[in-house]
Amino acid sequence: MKNKIFFTIFMTIWIVIIIINFIWPKQTFSQEENRMLSTIPRFSLESFINGDYLNGVNDYINDHFAFRNIYLKLNSWWEVSVMGKKENNGVYIGKDGYLFEKFEYNDKEKENANTNVEIISNFANKMKEQNIPTYFVLIPNSIYINNNKIPNNVEVPNQEEIINQIYNKTENTNNINVIESLKEENKIKQLYFKTDHHINSDGAYVVYKEYCKARRIPIKELNSFNRITISNNFLGTFDSKAQLINQEPDELFIYQNEINTNIKEAIYDKQTTNSIFNQEYLNSKDKYSYFLNGNNSRAIIKTNVKNDKKLLVIKDSYAHIMSQFLCQDYSEVHFLDPRYTNFDYIKYAKENGITDVLFLYNVSTFVQDANLEKIIK
Repeated sequence: MKNKIFFTIFMTIWIVIIIINFIWPKQTFSQEENRMLSTIPRFSLESFINGDYLNGVNDYINDHFAFRNIYLKLNSWWEVSVMGKKENNGVYIGKDGYLFEKFEYNDKEKENANTNVEIISNFANKMKEQNIPTYFVLIPNSIYINNNKIPNNVEVPNQEEIINQIYNKTENTNNINVIESLKEENKIKQLYFKTDHHINSDGAYVVYKEYCKARRIPIKELNSFNRITISNNFLGTFDSKAQLINQEPDELFIYQNEINTNIKEAIYDKQTTNSIFNQEYLNSKDKYSYFLNGNNSRAIIKTNVKNDKKLLVIKDSYAHIMSQFLCQDYSEVHFLDPRYTNFDYIKYAKENGITDVLFLYNVSTFVQDANLEKIIK
């Protein structure tokens, strides 16, 4: 009798769970995790035999079960607070509220880095033939600059050594080493977000100064800008992955002046505005997309600077927060993202009257990126 009662209760609960999951509203995008959610896979005999179909169904179920966000938070709390783990979902739980993503530099990453070095060297040589200088900036990640904040007994590859190795192999470029400047300034100011993988505006200014030094042009002093806080509740990509409870948010701020707030025209793929900032993103989880309108294949910023200088930035998303400073000295700045483009950048530079080229990447993305090969046809 007891077994029948237990079985009845169990089956009732199970059926209720199935019904709730069936009628639970399905989303295509998770604001909390800042990613697209899985869709129902299309069935085919081949995908069923090789396991792709069942794996897809499993991913769909995991992404769409009821009260999923609550479960993720509770599971994270259990793993970190109760079990004492220093990592959750590939994110290290550091000291003083810092979060860090794992950084690896194994054979695959080394091969990618070497391939990218060869591509950049060839590209820079083509630019050199047209008397166009090419600058190269690799920005170390927070896990290196803030290595005193990472959990104890966590070993991380030395990014300074990696950057120097890459620079030593790269030809025809003006390599800009920003490591020491970031290290020194980081002792005074917080240069990286605690909850996100990007540098903040203070970190971007340090990189901008080193770029100006390499170009031998005057540096716009920081006191010539107005520091404006645009959000006090920014929780970035690391927070989205770690799903911690009561994580302290970051301050999101910018440095405004007449140049970066009075843009002549900003062209983002098929959208045209007059700003490098997009206020709409401040009401979303993805607040970093406030800079340069998020991820676009191409962004062209036309300023009111009176010169004939035009900069081509071949980049990852670290360049977005840099845009507030990079637009200071050029009549036009062209941002191209090899992840979303597939055309000849050499031809593009010639057709658009480019006078300077800047490869701008963070180390983690650079050693993983396999898209640079698309820029030379």
